[in-house]
Amino acid sequence: MLAACTALTAPAMAEEPKFGGTLRIASLQPDLDAFDPLTGYSVDSWEILRAVTRQLVTYPGATTDIKDDTNLVPDLAKSWDVTPDGKTYTFHLKDDVFFSGPTDRKIVAADFVYGIKRFCDPNKQVAAINYFNLAISGFVDYCKEFAKVPTGDLAATKAFIDSHEISGVSAPDAATLVIKSDTKNYDFLNILSMNFVSPVPSEIASRYFPDSAEFRKNFPSSGPYYVESYQDGQKLVLKKAKNFKPESDQARKAYVDEIQVDFTANGEDSVVQKIEAGEADLSLYLEVPPRSAIRRFQNDRDSQIYASNSGSANFITFNARPEAQSEGANALRKPEVRQALTYAVNRAHLVQSQGGPVAAVPLSQIITSTILGHEPFDPYPTDGNKGDPEKAKALLAKAGYPNGLKLDAAYRTTAQFETIAVTVKEDAAAAGIELNLIAVPATQWYAFIQDPSSRWDISLGSQFSPDWQGPSTRMLLGGWLNSDASPCGTGNVHSICYSNPELNKLAAEAFPSDNPGPIWAKADKLVSTDLPWIPLFEKRKIALTSDRITHWAWSSLAVQADITNIAVKN
Repeated sequence: MLAACTALTAPAMAEEPKFGGTLRIASLQPDLDAFDPLTGYSVDSWEILRAVTRQLVTYPGATTDIKDDTNLVPDLAKSWDVTPDGKTYTFHLKDDVFFSGPTDRKIVAADFVYGIKRFCDPNKQVAAINYFNLAISGFVDYCKEFAKVPTGDLAATKAFIDSHEISGVSAPDAATLVIKSDTKNYDFLNILSMNFVSPVPSEIASRYFPDSAEFRKNFPSSGPYYVESYQDGQKLVLKKAKNFKPESDQARKAYVDEIQVDFTANGEDSVVQKIEAGEADLSLYLEVPPRSAIRRFQNDRDSQIYASNSGSANFITFNARPEAQSEGANALRKPEVRQALTYAVNRAHLVQSQGGPVAAVPLSQIITSTILGHEPFDPYPTDGNKGDPEKAKALLAKAGYPNGLKLDAAYRTTAQFETIAVTVKEDAAAAGIELNLIAVPATQWYAFIQDPSSRWDISLGSQFSPDWQGPSTRMLLGGWLNSDASPCGTGNVHSICYSNPELNKLAAEAFPSDNPGPIWAKADKLVSTDLPWIPLFEKRKIALTSDRITHWAWSSLAVQADITNIAVKN
């Protein structure tokens, strides 16, 4: 298996990259989960947004491994200045960059200001608000006022944005953007590299509700491609923008002339068959290809399979909202019950269910292997990562559940998550924990998790991918688990609602530090022991492709294929 992993690292390319042709993508889901820089926060939505958005700074992609795409380069900003205290950044924009699609006007600094002011729209707020709560001066106060605006009223939303400012964001002129923070942040440029921080023309976006079908069809693109057509649940066609100037973009080569996303596949096997038949070049939303398909490609199409360590992980979260008052939810508030559950999990069994070491490795801590501060650590070790049912039973008894415990367990209805759900249910039963599985359609997953009235005690459908490789620890220990950044309530990722003052203090030390790694490592040991969630396994990203691919690239942000740097046979 080790030999197989090595062989999957980087197949040799048959041809030099050539421009032209169409990249065809088969989607497992019947539509994009999000297609707006405001709301897109899955690796799959980011893969597509990579083609139609640009940021101040970005990553150029990597042909070797996802973790190698860590070198920030200028994108729409040609340069920037930083004050000595590290709190104020002044960006100078390029003068040859334009929107495409519903408008082809020049991109100006005010478009970034408007894009950021959209973040708190009560109709649909930015998907990672925790970053900006701490990183931009005046952002929290602005959001509190914006929350008072009634939903469902586009005119009221526009009036608020037009009449209110964020003190830390300004555009002194068309080519200058100033962003201020109350503190120095070692990862400030990384935060700005995310798709959220994209320019948006107010005269277009203000006409539509965020990420609505109308917005998608009239997507104002700042990237090398624009939306030529979009049909709900059918097809998305992106075409090279006529006003895209390759010399202005050192990150996206934009080899292909057109990108087509087909939403009509009706299952994993259908997606793989389209790729094997040459009807598609890549997949979308195929988290882990079927094991049989991986073996076929390894044996017969080894130049058409790519794999990379990704730093991504799957885990079990708890419904910690105050509204969750079921017996199971209250039981999980006891540390002994969370410890019992982690001992009940057979991580070796889960890894095997995902396809073995080629696809995943056991995980017992919050920080994954490609993230700053990672030091291998297992606070609750078991022989061969197989779990310890007897220890789990003893902990349950200590917590007051000598006869075991029943939990409502929600999961997404995809093959990967169904496998995880069935595997965990089987192993938990041996430890006296009975799981009542609740299936939730993948397209409804995030809405279900965020709804306070939804019935569930644990989620078997939780996962993350680093928002960037390397120094992205803020996402987890400084974001999702930091109650100063992610207070319990609307927008709290996976309804984790975790609060640990000691963690928050360590995070506050890490943000301005010139050497945050050791601080994050200490925080990881603290929190991984406390179990705000149950780590399961770290994933490797596996991509199956057609034989039309002549040049491959990974994206750090998308944590999978970089569709702007892939070339195909014409």
